Amino acid sequence: MRFIVLGDLHYANYSRSEVAASRDRFFEAFFRQVAAHQADIVFAIGDTTNRGTLTELKGETEIARRVGLELVRITGNHDTDSLDKSELAPYFLGGRASASSSELYTSFDFGPVRFILADTSRSKCSSIDWSGFVPEEQLGWLEAEIERFNAETQPKYLAVLGHHPMFGTTDRSTEDRLNIANSEAVYQVFYKLTRTPGVYICGHNHSNSLAGPDAQGWYYIQAGAPLVCLSYRLLTVDEKGFRVETVDMDLSDAAVKADFEMTRQNFEEGFSVYPLEAMYGAESDHRLLIPA
Repeated sequence: MRFIVLGDLHYANYSRSEVAASRDRFFEAFFRQVAAHQADIVFAIGDTTNRGTLTELKGETEIARRVGLELVRITGNHDTDSLDKSELAPYFLGGRASASSSELYTSFDFGPVRFILADTSRSKCSSIDWSGFVPEEQLGWLEAEIERFNAETQPKYLAVLGHHPMFGTTDRSTEDRLNIANSEAVYQVFYKLTRTPGVYICGHNHSNSLAGPDAQGWYYIQAGAPLVCLSYRLLTVDEKGFRVETVDMDLSDAAVKADFEMTRQNFEEGFSVYPLEAMYGAESDHRLLIPA
């Protein structure tokens, strides 16, 4: 099986109609590139929108569906900035019901992987505290999910996806508000995994980064924001193991490149453009194989 992880997309509202038109042309071209892989699942790892408004969510959804792409969204701090999570629910988790009445998290099996989609984002706090946090109720659910996985023989791999990095793992994850604030509590749950190496996939820090395995066998995969790192993650699970690759965005068409630049250079709030060399990552951040 193959699945794609898109880092922070930050599909944003723009007051100028010409910029909004460039945004939509760029995202349609980009989503067509992603759809061409014909991956089994496409995850948007959080901050899929810039402010989590219905206008942003509906606009992005319409463009994705126009090119045959179904996004399985995970909450990011920008996504939860404007609306209650109950209002966001129809646009997140790929249409799956949440295991919580107040947050947006779930689990499901696909082929050889059990996916756990975590909700690490605080509600309506992005401008004050954009760090992640996993409440006690969700920690208890996560522990039960890992214990259930330990007790079974299939699926083979466990992949947890959450927007925020674990502290001290991937690039910038030791910086203020660029991690899950209660990472130590999450580690205590993660380390109950006994059957197989675990994989944690995140975004938030806008840079490509790979880390692990740590002392308990966990690997950490951070997907950079396409608007600054010009790339996304392609993950393949087969008889060789669990493989991570980085796919560069195709900007060879001059019109697409112009729309790309117009989109990322005209944010009115909530996004900064960093140099590619600071966000793209080293060669060691682009490929990983967890042997079968």
